[in-house]
Amino acid sequence: MTFTVASLGSGSQGNAFLVESDTARVLIDAGFSGVKLARRLESLDVEPRSINIVVVTHEHRDHTAGIGVGARRWGWQLAMTPATRDACTPLLRGKESWQILCDTGISVADLKIEPIPTSHDAVDPMAIIIEHAPSGLRIGIATDLGRPTTPVRNALRECSFLILEANHDERMLRESSYPWGVKQRIGGSGGHLSNGLAANLAAELAHPKLGGILLAHLSHECNNPDLAYDRVAEGLVSTSFSGILAVAGQNKPSKRFDVCELVRARTNGPQLSLFT
Repeated sequence: MTFTVASLGSGSQGNAFLVESDTARVLIDAGFSGVKLARRLESLDVEPRSINIVVVTHEHRDHTAGIGVGARRWGWQLAMTPATRDACTPLLRGKESWQILCDTGISVADLKIEPIPTSHDAVDPMAIIIEHAPSGLRIGIATDLGRPTTPVRNALRECSFLILEANHDERMLRESSYPWGVKQRIGGSGGHLSNGLAANLAAELAHPKLGGILLAHLSHECNNPDLAYDRVAEGLVSTSFSGILAVAGQNKPSKRFDVCELVRARTNGPQLSLFT
């Protein structure tokens, strides 16, 4: 039984996540050029034309740069809210295949995809829950959070694998060269989640069947993988979490995380230790 997730790359220069089952391949966002998307998919032995659908969480270019070329070159179907579709008009030529990402979600073979509104300065931003029908397991993908609202926290609560934003270290953001207005935007409720807030959220969401957490969307200017990892690991010490903790890089794909196997290890086998 296949239910895996991998990052193709995550950060301010581009974001895309690949979710696979026995019968479907889904991209959550496609924020790289067509050339980079093809290379990164092929490094995971995935033919770009085999992608069934691309779910677009919001219109910012680090999440959408490749959606138009992917739809035209490889026949990708796009799923997004109507407001996001309108905001992505500059990337599209009007002939791309797309469907509405509605409140009740969409189904792609054995995967159910549900959008959850988030607090971010985009027209209609969404976190994504993907449920694998054969196993009942769920992956939650929540980047560009601003603040973890109650609906987002409730939706992520029973997930078996989480991809959570850990965008910036609070001190590094304060001391960065960004203009004050940009610092306020990044650290505000419509911006990005800090390491500290990510740690609090991870601790709140930890439960006995949570197989792993992948930290994503790290700022190149105001964070680094060790800082993000250490802060979230510290927050998890007081919980029962013993699954995988990892950090998604910007410049290359992550490994595939086998969600079924991670949950099986948590419930029936030896516990797993934290690692990067």
